[in-house]
Amino acid sequence: MSATAAALGFSRPTANSLDAVSDRDFALEFLAAASITAMHLSRFSEEIVNWMSAQFQFITLSDSFTTGSSIMPQKRNPDAAELVRGKSGRVIGALTSLLVMMKGLPLAFCKDMQEDKEPLFDAADTLDVCIAACVGMVTDMRANAPALRQAAELGFATATDLADWLVRSLDMPFRNAHHVTGAVVKLAEERGCKLDELDLPALQAIEPRITDAVYAVLDPARSVSSRTSFGGTAPANVRAAAAAARARFL
Repeated sequence: MSATAAALGFSRPTANSLDAVSDRDFALEFLAAASITAMHLSRFSEEIVNWMSAQFQFITLSDSFTTGSSIMPQKRNPDAAELVRGKSGRVIGALTSLLVMMKGLPLAFCKDMQEDKEPLFDAADTLDVCIAACVGMVTDMRANAPALRQAAELGFATATDLADWLVRSLDMPFRNAHHVTGAVVKLAEERGCKLDELDLPALQAIEPRITDAVYAVLDPARSVSSRTSFGGTAPANVRAAAAAARARFL
């Protein structure tokens, strides 16, 4: 038996003969991993679809991964991303199909189990295409930096930075800093401006101890760059994470 297992490329023979013919765990485990992968590719594709929409315009893709609209000549539809998003259901469906088929079977081989082939092979082929499409889109996409920066400036994203600055620089309890920041945000809303567009006298009317040093933390780009702790969003961190991923997977 050991010689047969070695000849077939297995580490060892299956210890129980009934187990050897009655389960499809190997297929289920592959389909589970494939489904998780497909789910992540689908979520990534959803991001691409949103990022390319007229409401965001964060990225562009070339004609290699997009098509025109059948009626609107100005449109560029992210077809590759939409198809990956759709095909993820096909892979997940293969896992569900095999689980449902196996759940009611008694031990030992049953003819039902021949139904494992079609969903298994289809899922493998589908996942292969989806991975290739996502790799291609990542290589092809171009970022719209001005649109991304404009979005980062919405919603008073640096309000937390302001609260942290008040705690760090003015030795203010965070509860009080939270209250002061809320008042600053309310003033910016009333004036229809960003936090860093509020003049210093206006800020000092809310908290007299604020100095012009506060403007260093109100810029979104500086806010992102300041997140240098493990897992943070600073550009240096992102570059290091990308390098680590390349070393691990490529």
